[in-house]
Amino acid sequence: MNRPSRTIAIIARNELIDSVRSRRVVAMVILYLLGAMAATALFISFLHTVETKLMTANGGRDSRPTGTTMAALWQSDSFRNTVTHVLGDRQQAQSLLAVPPLALFYGWLALTFTPVLVILLSAPRVAEEVSTGSVRYVMFRAARSHWCVGKFIGQALQVLAALLLSAISAWVVGMCCLTGFQPVATAGAMLLFALKAWIYALPFLGLALGVSQVCTSPNLALVFGFVSLVALSILSSISRWLAGPGWRRMWTVVSALTPGGHKGDLWWNDSGHLLPAVAILLALAAGYSWAGYARFSRRDL
Repeated sequence: MNRPSRTIAIIARNELIDSVRSRRVVAMVILYLLGAMAATALFISFLHTVETKLMTANGGRDSRPTGTTMAALWQSDSFRNTVTHVLGDRQQAQSLLAVPPLALFYGWLALTFTPVLVILLSAPRVAEEVSTGSVRYVMFRAARSHWCVGKFIGQALQVLAALLLSAISAWVVGMCCLTGFQPVATAGAMLLFALKAWIYALPFLGLALGVSQVCTSPNLALVFGFVSLVALSILSSISRWLAGPGWRRMWTVVSALTPGGHKGDLWWNDSGHLLPAVAILLALAAGYSWAGYARFSRRDL
């Protein structure tokens, strides 16, 4: 391993160690895991309510365990045709209907809320060390670019660990509460969604660290991180809504520069949709982070 790679690896390792030692980070990750478990339990409770109403409407009694009716509904032709009509794409509908319902719910949960976790965990990190002056001691041995890359990798590994743990916790809840639960198929689908959510989270990680490299205090970085997250989400929604032919194609370009513009491709399982989305999301992560580094590289530390 050459010197820059070794330096980056050491910084990433130290970032992970510092995160484990930080009670704030541990508390946030635990809350995220508990939130995933609570949301899964609520989904199962909602599923039970729906099944009860279906049984009552059909003149039956609510005697079958949770998950039995949904499994039958998931395989029915009428339900599949409805999903196809709503999505407007038979191939995508068939792809999603091949995934266990609990895994689909976890995928939605992870893709929706992981960006918030990333901002909470990562936005203050660089600003913390700059404000305390501890970064000066590191800069004697590492270039600023290596330090920032190491920070990014350490934070990315931390987010990946949180996603994998949340998938395991949701899987355990499903295993305990659902009848007809498919442990292997559900575990595989949840693992895939955890990886997709991690890739989707990387641009937001780049955004968080980019903001942190510009701000002078961790609290300010956290505030601007959330403001940037909300602004990026609104811009993504508006650009997708306004995109169209002619001059409105510029909104397609704007959408492509936001993570939300590629979120839909992550619901596919074919390489034709996934690989371009992954490549662009990684490029956005690097671009957002570099935008902050352009200022950080000239700061007087």
